[in-house]
Amino acid sequence: MEKGILHDKNSKLILQQIFNNENITRVQIAKNLDMNKATVTNILNDLKNRHFVKETGAGLSTKSGGRKPILLAINENYGYTISMDIGYNNLEVMYNFFDGQIMNVDSFAFKEKTMPEVIDTIKRNIDLNDTRETINGLLGISLSIHGIVDNDRDIIDSPFLDLKNMSIVDELKMITDVPINIENEANLSAIFERDFNEKTISNLIAVSIHKGIGAGLIINGKLYRGLNGEAGELGRTLFHFQNEEDHKLKKIEEMYSQEAILNRLRKKLNRELDLQEMSEMYKRGQENVTDEINLFIQMIALLLHNVNVQFNSDVIYLNSPLINEIPEVMEGLEKELYSMSSQKISIKLSSNVKHSILLGAASYITHRILGMDHLKLKF
Repeated sequence: MEKGILHDKNSKLILQQIFNNENITRVQIAKNLDMNKATVTNILNDLKNRHFVKETGAGLSTKSGGRKPILLAINENYGYTISMDIGYNNLEVMYNFFDGQIMNVDSFAFKEKTMPEVIDTIKRNIDLNDTRETINGLLGISLSIHGIVDNDRDIIDSPFLDLKNMSIVDELKMITDVPINIENEANLSAIFERDFNEKTISNLIAVSIHKGIGAGLIINGKLYRGLNGEAGELGRTLFHFQNEEDHKLKKIEEMYSQEAILNRLRKKLNRELDLQEMSEMYKRGQENVTDEINLFIQMIALLLHNVNVQFNSDVIYLNSPLINEIPEVMEGLEKELYSMSSQKISIKLSSNVKHSILLGAASYITHRILGMDHLKLKF
């Protein structure tokens, strides 16, 4: 892994202060870090000369008068990052300024679910040499995969994508020399909840319910990946499902992921069905749909209860288009969890179900670019 473009510890700490405290002054930085004012001034001059930081105006003078302090902020035009989520049918792409602001979001459909097609889609639609009117242009690329990524950043399992023995990181390195990161989508959702939250939360679980079910774990402020990147694979949790004729143990995501429910309803209703249509049928009280949603609530509540017993995190965030579309599911989950335990389990729907993965990816690559993996940056 690259060391990052910032090497000096004090420079990193000062830049962290500016990331986390918009329009901060030199004096306040020195006070927060208990650092000599002259040292802070020298480092700030270097950061401004290198375009990491900009001056945004003058603050209020003290009661005793004197010069008004200069306010400092991250220079969003230092450069930009690209985040890509390799989904089931589409490549979702987000461009972010250096400070995390969204520049643009695009979506490109796949012709087939193979890694060569994903790579061709990127090459056809994304100009990696475009500066986008920023000072340094593209700074880094962050990739999200709905599968398992090991600690060497190799994809070791991708249930929805035929890899064809190709490495997307190696392919992209042939056309750009910026840092490239690849990570599991649930882990990136967890990073989003950690870095885009108003409150500092040191221990959280982000449960992602889409085609499969996975979880990202933040423990003591850091992403926990496990021995080989397989931590949080909740979808592989085995259950006996009494309504199944074969009575075999099954993975919960085979039965109660969003796609599993839609597929079962398509079979029962003998028609095509998408999430929005299912939501409308639920609101009309269509029996097959309400039965499926009620079972979904029961099983996901059981899964969340078991996860909480093991990790006892501050909060469990749910990243689920299904729950976002049908808010009553959240109420049902809270009631089920209350009935299972006297201890209150804090669950919340992600504040950005649509873009949490891409925003988490943008944060991840920005930390890596700066060599600030273990310093909290608030976006």
